[in-house]
Amino acid sequence: MKKANRLITVLIFLFLYVPMLVLIAGSFNTGKSLSSFEGFTLRQYAELFKDEDLLELLGNSLLISILATLTATVFGTFAAVGIHNLKPKMRKAVLSLTNIPMTNPDIVTGISLSLLFVFIGTGMLGRKESLNFWTLLIAHITFNLPYVILNVMPKLQQMNPALQDAAMDLGCTPLQSFFKVTIHEIMPGIVSGAIMAFTMSLDDFVISYFVTGSGFVTLPVKIYSFTKKPIHPKIYAMFTLLFLLIFVLMVTMNLLQLGADKRKTKKRMKADSRGMRLAKRIGAIACAVLLLSGSVALIATTRQDKVTLNVMNWGQNIADGSDGTMDIIAAFEEAYPYIDVNYSEYASNEELYSKLSTGGLTVDVIIPSDYMIARMIKENMLLELDFDNIPNYANVIETYKNQAYDPDNLYSVPYTWGTVGIIYNSKMVDEADVTGWELLWNEKYAGQILMFDNSRDAFGIAQYKLGIDVNTTDKAELQRCAEELAKQRPLVQQYVMDQVYEKMIQNNAAIAPYYAGDAMMMMAENPDLRFYLPESQGFNLFIDAMCIPDCCENKEEAELFIDFMCRPEISGANMDYICYGSPIEGARDHMDEALANDPVVYPSEVVLANGTSYAFLPEDITRYVENLFMQVRIE
Repeated sequence: MKKANRLITVLIFLFLYVPMLVLIAGSFNTGKSLSSFEGFTLRQYAELFKDEDLLELLGNSLLISILATLTATVFGTFAAVGIHNLKPKMRKAVLSLTNIPMTNPDIVTGISLSLLFVFIGTGMLGRKESLNFWTLLIAHITFNLPYVILNVMPKLQQMNPALQDAAMDLGCTPLQSFFKVTIHEIMPGIVSGAIMAFTMSLDDFVISYFVTGSGFVTLPVKIYSFTKKPIHPKIYAMFTLLFLLIFVLMVTMNLLQLGADKRKTKKRMKADSRGMRLAKRIGAIACAVLLLSGSVALIATTRQDKVTLNVMNWGQNIADGSDGTMDIIAAFEEAYPYIDVNYSEYASNEELYSKLSTGGLTVDVIIPSDYMIARMIKENMLLELDFDNIPNYANVIETYKNQAYDPDNLYSVPYTWGTVGIIYNSKMVDEADVTGWELLWNEKYAGQILMFDNSRDAFGIAQYKLGIDVNTTDKAELQRCAEELAKQRPLVQQYVMDQVYEKMIQNNAAIAPYYAGDAMMMMAENPDLRFYLPESQGFNLFIDAMCIPDCCENKEEAELFIDFMCRPEISGANMDYICYGSPIEGARDHMDEALANDPVVYPSEVVLANGTSYAFLPEDITRYVENLFMQVRIE
């Protein structure tokens, strides 16, 4: 029995720590893959400390974590003392309420806080942007408080209540008694609670995702967008340093606890003296850090020397200087030194719509797809453009003007265009099976098939397969599509968006529908991957366009950004990175020659004739489709 228990314990520890060890090893690996160790290097750490954007994100996370931890520790400690002094029944009730933020699912807490902040900021105070640095900080303090209280309460219960009475008998006031006696007795609990709060705050993604505004982003939220491409090894280096930081904090916490237990065997007066010195030192350090962090936060949030332009785009859908491409954002900031671009990302049109319709954000430029642009125009979510500020609009090819989603060219400027097809692994899929969309329903590849995790693209594929108009509003036809997707459900390994990258590149799946440009990026990483368009059945031909939402605060600067992206040399350099077709005349001449002539990026006119675009569906039909897709997913 003892051997079995030991074996289970070992297996649990291996399960918990082997992934971390693999990650640490990857941070010293000369190769990019975690599957093989090619040699030892410190290059990843050197690149990490040269990456100003990553260091800024890390600084944001540390700033929020430190401020939230210090605030939660102070208030949590006093709250624990107050709860401890309540009557038993009341204490139990209050503790139950206190633990709700800790036991509640993070997604519920995140959405609830987001709605609350938007209601107060936008509804009551009339602010255009209600989600910002301060809402993020308040959210972190909220979920950190229970951890501090949870750690301090046991120390209060273990403390001899006669100690405070004795101190007051000797002339101390209740406040002096607290700082001279109580604080010493509960100090290990305070430190443990602070360390736990710090680690939870530094690690948090879900709650931060819902309460983060457009001007301040933490590292976990940003890392989420890195899944579209293979993660760069310098990210492993950052994770390693964070792991070591947390590990040192945990060891420190245990050593403090051990030291506290040993001190109990010594004389009380000597222990009190040391405790007071320790408390004073910690208090002084805490105050200094709090003041310093507060000053940094205040400076960061009140800088007025530059106009901040908030741009939201699809995940990694702009050239960033990696892989030898142009850094588009840096080039724009160089051309307009008084503008500082704050760039953020989303995974789907539906995610973008949800963020904007919820409110509380200030965004100046967005890049949605055709059907979503039509929806936003109908719902008055976009501003008309001043084309006097966009003279390079003249470079847009006529084919991409006067589209159905914006027939009068009032609200949008084309950014890129592309197709949706099937990417498959030639080593895992029989070429004889590569005929049309039915490949995604082939039982031979059960468990190896990926599917879109958004209703419009998923239903579009079913509609092409069944020969139904992709813009149908007939509920009977849509029900047929849902039934077809339900037949596919047992074969699907996972419903994905940007997660498709890791799955296909690492040979963890064989087949997936996806966008042509992203397929090009995946094929560059894995030479066994192929892409094709089911021409006979039809496929989606889409346009992504630059728009200005009604929450914009810097419209003229937003139009300057749109104009900049319409320059042929800029658009061409951008397409070299994102691997899509450019709607800008002359941009193709500035692209890599092989890419500019690749039929995946630029299919022939004959092939493109089989493509169709998604149109805006009425609100009731959109909700009907979303509900049907949700039922398919759940079942």
